[in-house]
Amino acid sequence: MSSVIPRFAKNYAENSDFEVSDWKEFLIDGRIEIHLTRKVDKAFECHQCGEKLGSHRGKHRLRLEGHPIMGIRVFLFLWREKGHCSRCKKARSERIEMVAEETPHLTQDYAWWLGRMCEIASVSRVAELVGLDETTTWRLDLARMQRMLVHYKIPPVTRISVDEVYSRKKPRFTGENRNLRFFTVITDLDTRKVIWVTEGRNEESLDAFFTLIGKDVCEKITVVAADLHKAFANSVHKNCPNATLVWDRFHVMQIFEKALNEQRKILHEEFRKKSNMSELTRGKHRFLFLKKASRRTDAEQRHIDEVMKDNEQFLKLELIKERMITFFDQPDEYHGRMVFHDVGTWIIQSEFKELQKWWWNLEWQWKQLANYFKFRVTSAVSEGINNVIKSLKRRAFGYRNMNYFRLKIMQVCGYLNSRFIPSVNSLTYT
Repeated sequence: MSSVIPRFAKNYAENSDFEVSDWKEFLIDGRIEIHLTRKVDKAFECHQCGEKLGSHRGKHRLRLEGHPIMGIRVFLFLWREKGHCSRCKKARSERIEMVAEETPHLTQDYAWWLGRMCEIASVSRVAELVGLDETTTWRLDLARMQRMLVHYKIPPVTRISVDEVYSRKKPRFTGENRNLRFFTVITDLDTRKVIWVTEGRNEESLDAFFTLIGKDVCEKITVVAADLHKAFANSVHKNCPNATLVWDRFHVMQIFEKALNEQRKILHEEFRKKSNMSELTRGKHRFLFLKKASRRTDAEQRHIDEVMKDNEQFLKLELIKERMITFFDQPDEYHGRMVFHDVGTWIIQSEFKELQKWWWNLEWQWKQLANYFKFRVTSAVSEGINNVIKSLKRRAFGYRNMNYFRLKIMQVCGYLNSRFIPSVNSLTYT
């Protein structure tokens, strides 16, 4: 250990204005102290704005924690000069390159390493590993991401996916709109990376993103995949004149299954009055009526067959469901239209009220539904990212600071990390 420390301490003095004057080992306490002295006198610069400092205002003892040596904590001790800054109009400390931008208590390399660790692990685990306070580590991670965000540029995109994810449960104030408890997540369909996150899921939330990227970039967007949320559709039509809105097939089928289940409940009530087999259409069996026939087990299929044999309406419901499942597998819009027409005809003939509401709603907006056959894109990548976000929230046991949560999503699922931003002065995409 004694032979390692001088070489390790020398690394801090190289390419700096300091040199090692002394070092001490306190191995019982698990720490090493390295004392630095200034080599040359020069004009000092303000650590905030970079302006040369004027009249001398004293100095103070600075203790920096550096990168550990084999698990032993390392502390650097040096004097930091103070002077009057003409730009800031107040006394400021000098700029020292080895001091981290995020905090004056850590060295730059150690702060970078801690931030890198926070990209792949929770703050609490990183704090436990290095022996720091959780709040200190959290503030360091937040300051690092905010500093990266200043230099962050949204990459040029032509095809995007828009989806919302639930961010918090408790309202900030009484009567708060529930839409403000969501994040709108914008993903590049080509790179499958999150490029921006805004708070809320209303029209203004998506408008903020389009305003940020500018009118020229908006005109280059050709495809936007999203769910059936009207606020998103309004924002896309308003800001992206050349974009085609494509409804996500998963959300279309999700709404269909919801209407299908509501119709099953109505049939169950009618079936209950006429047959003692009504128990076969409720409880744990209700999911069988939403399941694709090819994915049912033999026992499940026999169960469905027994119900359909006793009630013709359940047979019709099964035929409608199986026909609609084939809708998105059709080769073009013409064949898709045929399937959708068949489904609508059978629903009307069977007098299924809940399904009629669903079908007429989509029939009225057929153009947007048919866009799927032109571009064959979905927001499936956004749904996958939503699962990552939910895992991120569970790993941290929830977030109180929504700005930190938003930046964390961009860090884990996007470009706001050391892989794509190796330093705060440059930004590269690979």
